[in-house]
Amino acid sequence: MAMDGKGNNHKAAGRPDGGQFDKKAGQGTDDDLEEAAAPEIPAWDRIRDTDDSREALLELARAMSSWDGSCDWADATEPEELMSELGFDPAAAMTLVDAVGDDYYPTLEFVRFNDAGMLESVDESDLEDQAADEADDIRQYVEDAPEVREELDADTLQGVRDGDPKALLEAAREGNRWDGAFDWTDATDDIESLSGVYGSGRYDAQWLVDRTFYGDYTPGCDYIRFDGYGNFESVDESDLEREAWDNREEILDAVRSARDDMDFTSWTDDDVADMLAKLDVNGED
Repeated sequence: MAMDGKGNNHKAAGRPDGGQFDKKAGQGTDDDLEEAAAPEIPAWDRIRDTDDSREALLELARAMSSWDGSCDWADATEPEELMSELGFDPAAAMTLVDAVGDDYYPTLEFVRFNDAGMLESVDESDLEDQAADEADDIRQYVEDAPEVREELDADTLQGVRDGDPKALLEAAREGNRWDGAFDWTDATDDIESLSGVYGSGRYDAQWLVDRTFYGDYTPGCDYIRFDGYGNFESVDESDLEREAWDNREEILDAVRSARDDMDFTSWTDDDVADMLAKLDVNGED
């Protein structure tokens, strides 16, 4: 193949392209330069509040968060995916998280599941009060269950007859161990053994429950994210889109900084131009 004086390859004579010269390797056309140019970023105050704009702003916020950590409020994960990332069995962990309600409080001695399947916190004194309320049933049970009586010492048996709350609770616990007769005594300070949810070492079931209690978690939302205190916060896609609209100036500033800091390949590989093109922007006056 012939070369011209400028180093271009000459195409063979008689070709349908009329024997034009090819460009050297790495040499692009004006059209190529236009395609490689960084996308234009509109002014934040010229964007119309439309569904398309909100969706595009949220996409941009997520891209910025993944690139450099800006717009980190967009870091929201589907609940089961987050549990898996934290090292938990997703289904078991979400069952436990969903069970954290108004009856759970981490400073009390014990925790148990109530009849509705929700976590309930109690102290030893609460259990003694419940035993006293069920004194007649406990006495009758002890009388009818020789296997349980054999496990109780004389002082405890006398306490059951006298209505002593501590003795009644001990008898109820023994009865529950024998045949599950008084399952309200299934209260423990070990949430892992209660729930069967085991962590990865770094995060355990107690951590999971406390992050839920101290946060703003609502079952059934699209995502979970960490709030400013490291606790769980539930959000839906619509919540994130609203935040994206409210934070549009921050998002576009982050996009502008990323454009200035990154090469065009990184920029265009993440489809930022497509996201910007989705914004509904007012025309110039």
